[in-house]
Amino acid sequence: MRAVRYHRHGGPEVFVCEEVPKPVPGVGEVLIKVEAAGVNYADTVRRHGDFYPVPTTFPAIPGREVGGEIVAVGPGVTAWNEGDRVFSTMDDGGYAQFAVAKEKKLIKAPDNLDLKLGVALIVQGLTAMMVQKDAARLAKGERILIQGAGGGVGSLSVQLAKLLGASLVIGVDASEEKRAFIAQQGADIALNYNDENWTEEVMAATDGKGVDVVQEMTGGKVFSDSLDCLAEFGRLVVYGFASREPVQINPEPLLPKNKMIRAFYLERYIDTRRPLVEAALAELADYVSSKQITVNIGGLFSLEEAGETHRLLEEQKSKGKLVILPWADETE
Repeated sequence: MRAVRYHRHGGPEVFVCEEVPKPVPGVGEVLIKVEAAGVNYADTVRRHGDFYPVPTTFPAIPGREVGGEIVAVGPGVTAWNEGDRVFSTMDDGGYAQFAVAKEKKLIKAPDNLDLKLGVALIVQGLTAMMVQKDAARLAKGERILIQGAGGGVGSLSVQLAKLLGASLVIGVDASEEKRAFIAQQGADIALNYNDENWTEEVMAATDGKGVDVVQEMTGGKVFSDSLDCLAEFGRLVVYGFASREPVQINPEPLLPKNKMIRAFYLERYIDTRRPLVEAALAELADYVSSKQITVNIGGLFSLEEAGETHRLLEEQKSKGKLVILPWADETE
């Protein structure tokens, strides 16, 4: 089979498309023919060799989410069969024509959801949904500030926040082009955090009170500025650190107004809160099929173009979900 591999940490140029042996599922595992593999910012973090919860063993195949069909089941697997359409997260191995996934990571693909669209909902969609509904407990009538609102998670988050009844949705990203894109997603206010006065615009739009929820994935100064925009009893949920800039947190200013900072990591939800995750995916699929949510595909790429997807992410030029099609321009 063909797969993208990297043999050392570095820039996108370390990716090579190679012929490698097809993996064999072990105990509690299945083999998936990958129809679509999602590209995530976490993949770039791991490629660089920055902090990542799972160690990288070279040569490594990147990719932590796929959609496809089960073509083989390993020993001990009884709940899944060949031919089942599934989505799965994994530690790595997604940028390939076939990938092994653990049974406990599998999520049944709803019948009304195309796999290419659905792969945008596994990490990005579920993150948006779980952050807002579970981690932040966004309530109808509340105000929310969404960082990285022009990306895969962010663009879905803007749409979801409106569906969930937020009274004010403010989206922020790093360029005027993305600012226009955020407005197209339905944000009430779209801002560019490279403008020095963006926080002043947030406070003016909330009559000086701030927002009830901040959805934050940028880190560095943007994190600190976002925290300053948080209202009394507000909740800031961190699910990423795209800038790779460290943050020093002083909890003392949080006390007088009962502000809260909470972290979110999707993998633990999949491992420990499976019914909640499956219900969320079904809800997302219904939103997509009924056209209440638009899945923004920022581009479809071949395995050979995997490096380009990472360049687009790191240069903040991507809008929506980037998807790799391992079988593009090829027959079995």
